[in-house]
Amino acid sequence: MAYSIQDRKLLLEFANSSDQLLELGVISTDSFTGEIGEFYACQAYNLNKSNRVNQGFDAVCKLGNRYQVKAKISKGQFDYSISGLKKELFEFLVVVYCDKYYNLLKIVKIPVNKIESDNFRLSNTNIDQFEYYDLKKIKIPIAVINKIGHFAELYNQLIKQNIIRSRRIVGDIGEFYAADRLNLKLEENKNSKGLDAKDKNGISFEIKTRRVYDSDRRISQTRRINGLVGKSAEYLIVVTLDRKFSCSGMWIMPTKNILNPKSAKLQIVNNTLGVKNLVPSQIGYLQTGEKFVGSGNINKINKKKKAEKNIKEVVKNKSTRKNISHKQNKKKDFNFIDFTKNEKIGALITIILLILYILLFS
Repeated sequence: MAYSIQDRKLLLEFANSSDQLLELGVISTDSFTGEIGEFYACQAYNLNKSNRVNQGFDAVCKLGNRYQVKAKISKGQFDYSISGLKKELFEFLVVVYCDKYYNLLKIVKIPVNKIESDNFRLSNTNIDQFEYYDLKKIKIPIAVINKIGHFAELYNQLIKQNIIRSRRIVGDIGEFYAADRLNLKLEENKNSKGLDAKDKNGISFEIKTRRVYDSDRRISQTRRINGLVGKSAEYLIVVTLDRKFSCSGMWIMPTKNILNPKSAKLQIVNNTLGVKNLVPSQIGYLQTGEKFVGSGNINKINKKKKAEKNIKEVVKNKSTRKNISHKQNKKKDFNFIDFTKNEKIGALITIILLILYILLFS
């Protein structure tokens, strides 16, 4: 299966829409829900967004108070479990609730002293304890609201078309391209740890995707590939997307050969032992390298797995036959013991009869 012309047009329109939000300052990365939530929070509380390296907080007010912002798509329910908060790094937590079209539903402001631990849960039962922002007071130009709404419509069309399966559009599209190229079956559980897909022989794959094109925020050669530590997948597939969300490069490599998984960069496609190219690179600093031709290591692993499976079957069959033979031998032994006992009883009866005969006729 491949994208249709209509799908590609939809992706291009979505790319244009996301670029418009970028130019308006609504977003700065491809983490769309979080970025739009931060935009709403900054507009509501007159905040300045922090540098992206400040992972403990997202924005700062004029008084110097630090704000951590979380955003959630809601259907009118306000249950939200937030983990990994670093309480010492912010003074306020702001939670922004939107519907699937990014219409604001609620903005809640929570002082850090009301948060007992780094794991915090909001629900319909406790949310009224905290301060709500009056949404009527928020001042966002109607043109910006319309751009966000159009973006959301395109986003939901992509979900409806099953082009993406979550709010992680870049990752989902990369997974689609990789699955299509290698005929993989994607894991249905998006939270499945350690792997994203398997082939028909059970070989496992982790898929990482980055959107890279000629712009100040995307051409950086220091871009990292996070989340590689502790992965169980046998192979890593790296996918790059261009501005139109088309595949601009794809590589496959043995996961065990990645030298520094804690801080891997995109350039691992240039120098990892055993790396093969699936789609030629359109990015200058990422080499195309040796072409993947559909054989080699993966087929070797498949054969190895089949051999291991066959060996297990042989061992299992031998063990089964051994058990059966052992039972049969036990049965034979048991019959032999019975036969011996019968002989002894017969001999004893003969002796007794002989003694009685002697006594009677002597």
